[in-house]
Order: sequence, then C-alpha cells, then structure tokens
Amino acid sequence: MKSNQFSKSIFLLPGICYLTELVVWSTFPQSHSLNAVLGGLWTIGQMGILVILSNLYRWKIAGGNKWKSIGVSIAAAGALSYSINYIFGYWLNMNTRVFLPLGALLSGLGMVVTGIQVLASKRWPGIKCILPLSVGLYPFLVMFPLLIITGHPDLVAIMGWGVPWLLLGIGMATERNVLKPSLH
Repeated sequence: MKSNQFSKSIFLLPGICYLTELVVWSTFPQSHSLNAVLGGLWTIGQMGILVILSNLYRWKIAGGNKWKSIGVSIAAAGALSYSINYIFGYWLNMNTRVFLPLGALLSGLGMVVTGIQVLASKRWPGIKCILPLSVGLYPFLVMFPLLIITGHPDLVAIMGWGVPWLLLGIGMATERNVLKPSLH
C-alpha cells in the first residue's frame, strides 16, 4: 500500500517542482548556487513528466491503438530536451539555448495531441479529460505570447506551468482504477 502511495505521489512532481522553483526564485537573490538548485528541481520535474506520460500511455487513457503513442512520445521528447538544456548548458557550459524553447514546443504540442486523443477516446470521465489538453495549451496561450511580446522567456510564466501539471498529476494520482485497454 505504501509503495502505491509513493508511486502516485510521483505524479505530483512536475507541478510541485515548478511551483517550488517559483517560490525559491522569487525569494532568494540570484546566484550560481540558486541556478543549480532551480535546474535540479526542473530536472526532477521532467522525470515526473516522463512518469506521467508513460502512465498515460500504459493506462491507455488516450485510447488503445499504436497511433496514440505519438502525443506522449512528442511530449517526452520535450521533457528530454529540457533536461539536455540543463545538463549540457549548465554543467558543461555549452550553448544549448535552442533546447529550452524546443522543450516547451515539443512538450506543449505533444500534450495538445494527447489531450485531443483523450477527449476523443472518452476513456477518462469528468473534468479529468481536459487536464492533458490544458497542460498542452498552456505554452501556446501563456508562455509563447509573452515571449513574442517581451522578446525573452518569462520565467514566472514558465514556472507557472506547474499549475496545469499539478492538476494533471492530481488527476492521475486520484485515478481509482487503472483503465483496461479499449475494445475499439
């Protein structure tokens, strides 16, 4: 039973990590050490995203055929892109700036595709069915418009992505039954 509770708590990692970053970043003065902590939290959040994505696929929430893996695969590539940005950019001091917007684009696009598939499959009842789509739309409705307006990424908006991720994590953690494969 405790193992099950622990595994369900992993679904909350992305939202908790992103929102903790927001609090830490807003509270402490900018420094090299702070950036290491924030990058570490971000990477842990990406691992949580990969757990969420693998369970969205494994539980067949987006439906049962092989085409349903496209959305979660694209979103997983986004999470990996974010991690590459941190590992190679911060620790190896390489120019990896392209991986940050690429991570947001791939994560958002993959979650939009997954969200549409979840809605179309009608396998996740109630309000939960819109959670993957809300995660996917966030970058396109909040992060990218602010990038276009200001000319640079808005860190508060990026960290604010924790809200839809946390809601999706709660939806996943409160799923009472692992869904059985669709008969379609």
